[in-house]
Amino acid sequence: MKLPSIFQKAVAEKKLMISVSGIRAVLPDGLDPNELCTIATAFADTTGNTIVLGRDSRPTGEPIISLFRAILEMRGKTVIDTGIAPTPTVKAVVAARKASGGLIVTASHNPEEWNGLKFLGKGGFFYDQTSVDALLAEIASPAHRPTVAATPGRSLKLGRTTHEDGIDLHIKAILKSLPNISAIRKHKFRVVVDAVGGAGREALPRLLAELGCKVVPLYCEASDRFPRPPEPTPAALKQFGALVKKEKAAVGFALDPDADRLVTGSVNLGAVHEEYTLPLAFLGKRETLKKPGILVVNLSTSTLLDAVAGPHRVERSAVGEANVVGQMLSRKALFGGEGNGGVIDPALPSFGRDSLAGAAWILSAMAAQNVKGVDDLLQQIPPLFMSKQKLERNGDLNEAFGRFESIALRTGKLQYVDHRDGLHLLFNDRSWVHLRASNTEPILRLIAQAPDKKGLQELLELFR
Repeated sequence: MKLPSIFQKAVAEKKLMISVSGIRAVLPDGLDPNELCTIATAFADTTGNTIVLGRDSRPTGEPIISLFRAILEMRGKTVIDTGIAPTPTVKAVVAARKASGGLIVTASHNPEEWNGLKFLGKGGFFYDQTSVDALLAEIASPAHRPTVAATPGRSLKLGRTTHEDGIDLHIKAILKSLPNISAIRKHKFRVVVDAVGGAGREALPRLLAELGCKVVPLYCEASDRFPRPPEPTPAALKQFGALVKKEKAAVGFALDPDADRLVTGSVNLGAVHEEYTLPLAFLGKRETLKKPGILVVNLSTSTLLDAVAGPHRVERSAVGEANVVGQMLSRKALFGGEGNGGVIDPALPSFGRDSLAGAAWILSAMAAQNVKGVDDLLQQIPPLFMSKQKLERNGDLNEAFGRFESIALRTGKLQYVDHRDGLHLLFNDRSWVHLRASNTEPILRLIAQAPDKKGLQELLELFR
């Protein structure tokens, strides 16, 4: 990936991230208004006629999306603005309205001093690496500069903006996919929702209300500040977990700011590890699948989905929703996602990480099995022994990968090495380690899983 010169300094200072997960920056140091205008014009000049816009609740979101809206209109585009809406909702609108593309202004789980841009193509799919590279090339080229007034006598054809309740469209699509809505409604599940004041603060409670649930809201009101750390980690979800226990809720659902990730909560455990979201949701989806097929997760995802996959085969892709979805498309997968709480159902127009879909399928599984709470489902999934660490990113990555691989070889237990995304090492006891550069933060990620606690400790000690 070749970076335009205007971005190189900010990237070097770790204030700007550009990857297959989009563009994220600390504002204003990572991206200033001039650079945002450059990106907006390049995007307008490389996409089609109808563009869907949406954003999360960060205070910087409205100015940024207004800038993009204005430039798109000046380029003659038809704009559909969904306002504050979950990332999967914007994706669903792009697909349902057969739009040329879309833009989501969000930095997802990053702290609130960050904001970012996620670009969508036809079908509501995120830009893959080829599309990202093409956009960066356009940004670096003088061709993105405004030219509509360069020719004397040439008229300016303005585009127009309409507004759409994408949440309604999204919810209807999910309800249509569920096989047992009446059973879910009959249970009248009590559900705690922690929306972190973000894009899912209206959408998820609306879906749950349609499913007959009694919603206990936490951080579902509008706010110009995130009331807790935006990433739904165990430390950030202590109040959420305590409320699930206090309310004796059937289940709890916690979101990140753009509501593409979902973490569950239970009476016994409080906030549940994010890796359980995907297998819990699959317990619901599994009942609708008539034939064995392919399921796709990324290399950093645990083997919990494998444990409940039954006759279905689990395959792994590089990290990043675009990579998972790309492999799902090529393999005609029936289901997939990422271990960070991202549930992907290819039958929905969102066809990407979708917290609303995840919540719906978990409730569907609870109703289908006639259980009172998610703890009953969790008993069907094996225990997890996993470590996720963030490391400072310094030095030569290839050198670090080489050291890790050498250490693994000396154990005599190395079964397979995968170089598709950093370094993924699989050992013959089914334990594994994944070391890679993050797509969303200026860090390295070290993720490891083993069959038991002792094995995990030995694995981490080996690579200390």
